[in-house]
Amino acid sequence: MKKIFSLLILFIILTVLIISCPIITQWDRSFIIFLQYKLSFLPLWIPMLPDCILYWIMIVIPLISFGIFFIKKRLWVNLIFLYSIPLITFLLNCIIKPIIKRDRPPLDFQITTINPDSFSYVSSHSLVTFCLWGMVIWHINKFCKNKKLKFSLITISIFWVIFVGLSRIWLGVHNPTDVLGAYILGYFLLCLYIQVLKNYKNYI
Repeated sequence: MKKIFSLLILFIILTVLIISCPIITQWDRSFIIFLQYKLSFLPLWIPMLPDCILYWIMIVIPLISFGIFFIKKRLWVNLIFLYSIPLITFLLNCIIKPIIKRDRPPLDFQITTINPDSFSYVSSHSLVTFCLWGMVIWHINKFCKNKKLKFSLITISIFWVIFVGLSRIWLGVHNPTDVLGAYILGYFLLCLYIQVLKNYKNYI
């Protein structure tokens, strides 16, 4: 529980700093410019992958595959938690963004025609991806017995989590601290879920 509490405090501190310290936003802008410059040799369709159908596929895949697995194993709490992740993260974004009211990076930074008009903090793409695929990683580590398969699946999962967050910054639609805040909040939710599962007698 100390870890869960510490993550919540860390998220609150980061949020307060973002609101009260303009220098953080200046650093965000500098990092976006730096990242876009370093990755300018790559085609634009690469960071746009999480904005196309692939993003939804990467949400549906774990929901269906693990959903079937949990139903067969009668792991109903695991099933409920897994399917609650998209809903919980969506609701948190609906609550946090209007409260913080952090603007997106300027249009000059956005190298895509998407140009979202919602608030920036936290990154919803990063939050749902971290929570959902973090849960996937935890269950793969627990249930998968094949070491090579386990390593491959966990590696792919980690790569996807990092890539989604990176793509938000790369495209200039989110500040780096928007993604960082989403990761911290996502880790908090993930630890909370896992703690409840560990305390439930039928979680495995």
